[in-house]
Order: sequence, then C-alpha cells, then structure tokens
Amino acid sequence: MAGYIPEDIVEKIKSDTDILDLIAEYVTLKKTGKDYTGLCPFHKEKTPSFIVVPDKGFYYCFGCGASGNAVNFIMRHENLDYPEALRFLAKRAGITIPEKVAFDQESHTTKLYKAVEFAESYFKKHLTNSAGYDYFKTRGVTTAAIEEFGLGYAPDSWDGLLKTIAKSKLTPEIFSEAGLLVRRENQTAGPNEYYDKFRNRVIFPIRNLSGRPIGFGGRVLSDQEGPKYLNSPETPIYHKGSVLFGLNHSKNFIRERNQAVIIEGYFDFISVYQAGIKNIVAVSGTGFTPNQANLLARFCERVVLLYDADAAGMRATFRAVEVLFNAGLEPLIVRLPEGMDPDKYVRVNGASALRSLIDGAVNYLDFVAQSLPDKFARLPISRQEKLIESLVQTAAGLDDDLKHELFIRKAIEIFDLPPAASAKFERPKKRRVNLEPPEAFGRIRFEGAFLGFLIANPNYINESFKVIQPEHFSEPAHMEIYKKLKEWSFQETNIGGFLDKFPDEDIRRKLTEIIVRESAGAPPEARFDEFASKFREFHISDQLSALRQEIARAEKEGQTEKLERLTRAYRDLQNTAKRKAG
Repeated sequence: MAGYIPEDIVEKIKSDTDILDLIAEYVTLKKTGKDYTGLCPFHKEKTPSFIVVPDKGFYYCFGCGASGNAVNFIMRHENLDYPEALRFLAKRAGITIPEKVAFDQESHTTKLYKAVEFAESYFKKHLTNSAGYDYFKTRGVTTAAIEEFGLGYAPDSWDGLLKTIAKSKLTPEIFSEAGLLVRRENQTAGPNEYYDKFRNRVIFPIRNLSGRPIGFGGRVLSDQEGPKYLNSPETPIYHKGSVLFGLNHSKNFIRERNQAVIIEGYFDFISVYQAGIKNIVAVSGTGFTPNQANLLARFCERVVLLYDADAAGMRATFRAVEVLFNAGLEPLIVRLPEGMDPDKYVRVNGASALRSLIDGAVNYLDFVAQSLPDKFARLPISRQEKLIESLVQTAAGLDDDLKHELFIRKAIEIFDLPPAASAKFERPKKRRVNLEPPEAFGRIRFEGAFLGFLIANPNYINESFKVIQPEHFSEPAHMEIYKKLKEWSFQETNIGGFLDKFPDEDIRRKLTEIIVRESAGAPPEARFDEFASKFREFHISDQLSALRQEIARAEKEGQTEKLERLTRAYRDLQNTAKRKAG
C-alpha cells in the first residue's frame, strides 16, 4: 500500500529514539530522582509541571494533561500527523524508510513545508555569483555563515520562482498559502494569476526549533527599492509571534549559559553569532510576544535585551521587560552607544567588547535609575510624576502577586519614593477560587491506582482477569485500558509503546497520569489481594444499587411475586457482603 511504513521499521524508529534526548532538544530538563522535570512546551507556566520518565518512555504534564511517548511529542510539537512524525524521527535517527509516499496522500501541512523547502533551494541556488552574494560580503557575512544559515537570494524577477514550481509537483495555490507567491487582485486563472513575493532581496530562512524552514525574511539591496525588510505572512506553519530567528542554532548555547540575548534583526544576529557570541536570538517582523517569552523560558532563566540605541529600540526594550517578567524570566538590559546596533558594534569593536557589555547588563529598575539625569528627589515634579506613572504601569502588568510585590519594594528602595507613591502601586486583592476537586471520585481514583499497580506488576494481569472483569470498572476510559492490558506484552518494549494502543488523547492522558502516580507500597501480593477485595465490594455495591431500583419499580407497579423474589435476592446479597467483610 502506498505510504505504508513497515512495522519493523516503525518499531526500530521508536526503539532508536531516546525520549529524554529528544525532549531535551526542546525543553530544559532537571533531574528529579529517576525522572526529569521542566516547563511544559504546550502551555504557559512558571512552575515546572512537565515530567519525562525515561525508563518508561513517556512524558506527562500535570498542568495541561499533555502526555504520550516520543512520537506523540513530535506530533504535537511540530504539528504533524502520525506517519509524518515517524518520518521526522526516522530522519533524526538516520533510519531509511523503504517506501515511497503517494503524493496525493500527503497532508496539506506537508505540502506547505515542501513548498517552503523548494523555495529555500531556489533562493540558495540563485545566490551564487549574484548581487545578493556581493551584498552579503559587503556586510561582513562569512561564507561559513552563508552555508550554516542557508542564506539565499531572490532574483529580480516577477516570475522566477513561479516558473520553476512545476518541478515540485505542487500547485501555485500551495505556494501562495505558504507566503511565496501573491495572487493578483481581480485576475482570472492563467499564467499571470500569481507573481513572486520576494524579488531582488537577500533571503534569510526562518526555521522552527527542529531546523525546518517555515518562512523567510528578505532585505532589499538598496534602501531606495521599497520596504527595507519583507517577511513571510502568517501561514498555517509560520506564526510570527511564536518563532524566534536563530533559536534552532542557539538553543543549546542558551541552555548552557542559562541566558539568552535578544536582538532585533537578521544581520545583527548573524554578525554577533559568527563573532562567537552564540546564545542569541532575534525577533523578526513583530514586537516581542508572550509566546516568544514562554519559548525562551524553556531554555533559560535570564534574558538580556540588546536592542538598537535609538528611541524605537528603547521603546521596544521597555515593552519586552513586562512580557519577560510575566514569563517568569529575569530581564536585563544593555544600552549600546548612541547610533550603534549590535551588527555595527561588533564589527567596529569586536566580540570581546560586546561580551563585556552583555556581562554588564543591569536589571530594569537599575537601568531606569541610570538613565535619569539626576536623583529622583532632585527631578522636577512633572518628571517625578511621569516616572512613578511609568513604574506603576509596569508593575500593574505583572500577573504574579509575588513578583508585583518584590518589584514595588525594589522600586521604592532604588528611587527612594515617598510614602504617598506606595499607594499608587496597590491593586485590588484577587478573590481566591477553590480549585480543589470534590472528594467524590474515590472509586475512580481507586480504579486508576489498580491499573497503575497492574502496569507496574504485569505478572498479575492474568490473575486479575480471573476475578475482575472490564464491566466492574465504573470509568469508561479505565475499562478500555483494562481490556488492552490483557493483550499487551510488557516485555516487548517500554510503556511508551503501550500508549500507542490508544489513539484517543483523553484515554492516553488518563493512562499516563495513572502511570505517573503509581508508587511503591506494600508487597505486590498484599496489594493485589486488597485491590481484588475492594473490587468485589464495589461490584456487590453496584448489584445492590441495581436491585434497589428494581424493587422500587416492582412496588410502584404492584408486582407482588417479583417484589418478594427481588427482596430475597437483596437480603442474600447483603448477607454475602457481610460474610466477605467478616
């Protein structure tokens, strides 16, 4: 069958993929006992609730419930379907898949990726001996950097890319949706329906965390040729506010230093990176966003803002501070000399000078204090009021109450603010909401604990089915998991493989939670006897409840004989329960 991946290859892909190594490429993990914890990559959080259990081959987030094995992680993180995720992991592991996928079976997302990859090859091909190559050289970009970042050039043609796309077997509509072609307004279908978006520009591929190209940034060769920079529009695979330029190259350096340096442009990034300062990222075509801050929080705790030394750069710096605070990151600020940007500074003064500036970065409040022309008390009243308003506004943007309080105390200390100013920082107390779940789920928790016991002690599975049947479970998800336990051999692979048996994400999440919460206790023999006894109690309770309902109906309908029979059955079952309890 076209597109089929042989089962032995699927198993090899899974067995050759170490889930800890894989997830560590995306999340900074800390060892906690036998497991590893970090900030969840699938939802915003400040306290780590994401756990990786390497010996059992799965991950779980206590915050959002995301769970699964290595394949599930890549499916969710890279927005891939199951076969695409397997191919992604196969490529990563150097495994060749002996099959050829039928083109029409490829998903829409895959076609968009292929369109961007095709365009990347087109731009790289046209860089050789081009005006774009000469321009890169005048800007000090090395040949090694051109190769490492896959830089390219879009020829000065309205249909250069358009004419070549037939080789890709993709439609102009796909290239248009990927942000590479533009459809002419009021144009009927035909050869002139589309034109190239990028023309006569040097090209910077924008990549996701795994290094796959998802969009482009283009710079004109002359400032007289329209907008200086042109970026890919939002597409199904490229979301500007969730991507940081160069992070796929720099994430390990950021993790090592526990610090990221944010700069504003493509050339800034490349100049600083090729100078040897590699724990950097760049924003592109957007202001710094909460999603980008949460992305960085997975790799570090401190972020240095190294924006241009102009008014726009300062405004961007102050806006980014609040975003970083709310992501649980410590913002630090560097002020470049007037008229400088990181690209120019590192080319004029060298990498060691820039590194010294970065090492001397100060926190936000100290930066504001250093920027004042005089001590707060000696400033004009109007300037004092404006400063207090600015500090109050920044503090108000902090979601976390503790950070809000610490910020206020530090501001009062640094600026020696008068007592009256403290009142301006106050905000209404939040009404506490009781998020504790009700205690009505004792049986469901018990069932989950029993399943966890069987998974940890699979030699009891056959014995269990002699006394406990699937219908004895009250929770449908637990019933499905129990049924699958009978047919699964836990000697074949780790628990991550068992998760594949459940395409339903809700059941998979519950199963993962069960596994995470299972802990050692009494000897297995004693625990199994306790579980079996409790299940019998639950089963008898269910039977008694059903009989009570039938007795009530018989009474209502005046069925005397049936009522007597049901009443005897009810008493017999009660006596059986008492004997077992005794």
